[in-house]
Amino acid sequence: MQIDTIIILAPDEMKRKISILKEHCSIIGRDAKQIQYSIVLPCLIKETDEEIIEESKRRKKENKSVEQYIQSLAGGVGQTVGTPEKIIEGLNKYVDIGVTHFILHFIGLDEKALQLFDSKVIQKL
Repeated sequence: MQIDTIIILAPDEMKRKISILKEHCSIIGRDAKQIQYSIVLPCLIKETDEEIIEESKRRKKENKSVEQYIQSLAGGVGQTVGTPEKIIEGLNKYVDIGVTHFILHFIGLDEKALQLFDSKVIQKL
């Protein structure tokens, strides 16, 4: 079976779901602070927006525009598609609501992307 759609929660929706979980914890007497939150996100990182567009052109299906491909890749969230600065900003939105673990699915992963993520994102968070 092939999965065609992955639902990615935007920071606001994730915050809402965390709030609901905390309410349920309060009702049953569980300490919500013991829960750690994680999220799986796609990640397409390049040094420039132009490189993001070029990579998207290579990867998109013929019947989709670049914008549609990026939108579908990021589930409409777009927090982890772009330059290092945009990715830091996107990840920090999740950190601000309590997410402590990130599982990133890198698109177009190569050594350059890993080095860029390490030197410009990990080192800044």
